[in-house]
Amino acid sequence: MSLAATTTHQYSKNTQTTQLLLTHWREMSRNASNFYFTMLFPFIMFGMFLGMGKILKDTMSGSGFDFSTMTVPMGLCLALTGTCMTLTATPISDYRQHGTLRVLGTTPVSRTTFILTHLLVRLVVAVVLSVGIILVGLIFDVTDIEALGRAVLVIVPSCMLFLGLGYILGSLINSGQVAANITTLIQMIILFTSGVGVPFTILPDNVLKVLDWVPTTYFGDLLFWVSGSSAQRHSLGLDFAVVGGSAVIAVLAAIFIFKWDAGD
Repeated sequence: MSLAATTTHQYSKNTQTTQLLLTHWREMSRNASNFYFTMLFPFIMFGMFLGMGKILKDTMSGSGFDFSTMTVPMGLCLALTGTCMTLTATPISDYRQHGTLRVLGTTPVSRTTFILTHLLVRLVVAVVLSVGIILVGLIFDVTDIEALGRAVLVIVPSCMLFLGLGYILGSLINSGQVAANITTLIQMIILFTSGVGVPFTILPDNVLKVLDWVPTTYFGDLLFWVSGSSAQRHSLGLDFAVVGGSAVIAVLAAIFIFKWDAGD
């Protein structure tokens, strides 16, 4: 192949990738209610818990639970699960419902390129949201600057885990709206079983023993570690091992389960 032909081919491939990235972004943000809810909800809950912590601190005597320590972990939890599950499963379900993925096979776009660009858009949005949450935490003095570095280590396995779940749900549900509702419900379950929605300190020991068998407990632990909170209950190595192992299982399951068409 001549140099000119090689250059033309590479340019065409780069253009194709750019167009796919833009397409995925438009599709992700097309459903305005889901998109803006996912973008704003972490910050809204951050503000609510920050205000709750201040009110309780001003009105209660003694050393009660400080809800401000949950603001950053909660914001990160909502940002990661919302972006990687809701904004993944919903478009995938829509694609399959309308046969978009089947039509893809008749175009020069490879399935691998399609999936990788689809994942990249979600990963970038998740990182931007997470950085935004931490910066707000810095402004209100509920975390430290080192949280940015710790967040990078946690975002990667967490995104793998929830993107895998997003693809699994998108493969099993043939309606985008139903997918959005179900993933939002799962997001709330994760919020409370991870300890970032309800403090584990108020739960009885027998409930905590059950939750210790749930991977989301260790995900929440990592979020507390990111924020520099003392609420982390397990060792860092165990937290990463459980979340990383769960991420590998979720990704492998997604590869096995993923369907390109609603009729598959």
